[in-house]
Amino acid sequence: MTTQSDAEADAPKYYLKATVNARRLLATVNADQWEASTPCTEWNVRQLVNHMVSSVRNAVSIMGGDGPQNFGDLLGDDPLGAFDTACTAATAAFSAPGAMDEKVQTRRGEQVAREYALGQVQEVLVHGWDLAVALGADTAMDSELVEMSYARAVRNRERLRTGGSTAWGESEADASEDADTQTRYLAILGRSA
Repeated sequence: MTTQSDAEADAPKYYLKATVNARRLLATVNADQWEASTPCTEWNVRQLVNHMVSSVRNAVSIMGGDGPQNFGDLLGDDPLGAFDTACTAATAAFSAPGAMDEKVQTRRGEQVAREYALGQVQEVLVHGWDLAVALGADTAMDSELVEMSYARAVRNRERLRTGGSTAWGESEADASEDADTQTRYLAILGRSA
């Protein structure tokens, strides 16, 4: 199992891997799928992808010292291009020398950047799963990312729904003790696999 310190040391690598996997899915969205429903019941596919791009853009803003922002519609007529541009900037921000040791201001308060980056891996990973479900695509997540993110979710279980946030569902979903790691991870985040 990946330790917390190992995961933190590899946060930029994990982030890049998560965004590459999400991009692969995003590239398959057909014109008639943008209005499809998603597991995030308040969002259709376009709104979900806009949220993903906004989260990635926020990573750049937060790592740059500007704190979290509200961006509105970022997709325009090129959602994939918007995602690519945002991911390139965020990956560079996370990979900059010394960046992971900085303290950053997030919506949840001050965090060390490496812990914030792991939270963003979780964000991209889970919303990639949401997108896969909406598209009827393969929902299997990268096992290395699932293992690391599951351990992080277990550690942060009590903080996931603080401050009125329902980003990870109103409550945990049910999962049996013998369920695979991905299913247990998704359950913590309020999703039924």
